[in-house]
Amino acid sequence: MQIKFYTMAFILLLCSLNTLGQVYEPIEKEAADLFISLSNNEAGYRKDFEELKAVLMKDIENEDLKRTYLTSIAAYDSLIDHFKSFEMELENISIDSTLFLLNQWYLHFSNVFYNYAEKQFFPSQKIKILLFSTSMSCYCTLKMCKNQLIDIIKLVRSNNGEYDYLTIDAYEKDDLPIKYETLFTPSVIVFNGSNEVIHKIQYDEEMINKLSAFLNDNKNKN
Repeated sequence: MQIKFYTMAFILLLCSLNTLGQVYEPIEKEAADLFISLSNNEAGYRKDFEELKAVLMKDIENEDLKRTYLTSIAAYDSLIDHFKSFEMELENISIDSTLFLLNQWYLHFSNVFYNYAEKQFFPSQKIKILLFSTSMSCYCTLKMCKNQLIDIIKLVRSNNGEYDYLTIDAYEKDDLPIKYETLFTPSVIVFNGSNEVIHKIQYDEEMINKLSAFLNDNKNKN
């Protein structure tokens, strides 16, 4: 009888740990999937939208958000409310407008999970790509930020997990832009596994071509 009790307790513990690890990462993955399907103008993008909605709407305790993800239920609820507003616009707008609104929501997401995401990003031993975006600027800059995020997602996906990436809303979170003296958005910083800055590209429409060329050269040198 005791063995059964301990087995059940162990299973419940594993389920609890699994729940803790199933908030930020699944949302980020589904959002990236949606960016890609929308940018490719795929008819099935609504499936990706519903999958993002499903992971976002999962129940999570305030204590889990505070302890594991360094945020609050109020901040998470604001993200859900933003998503619901975004969803209400979908039927009557173009793909380009949908991408624009998705990017604004994604930056909200990055703000809510900023502390957690930063702590996961810098300890990585991979080559890391940090995109400074913004939620507040002129239309041309916002469009460039959105396009460069999509380009980076596709670049990372095409390299089978060889790189990590993180997007920061520099309008809301300016500590890293100040630290790395990168005050234009969009801008990209590349770090090696020791968190040394090995490349920087600031406000350049040819960012993805220059970034790809640098990463390929760096790979060949190593």
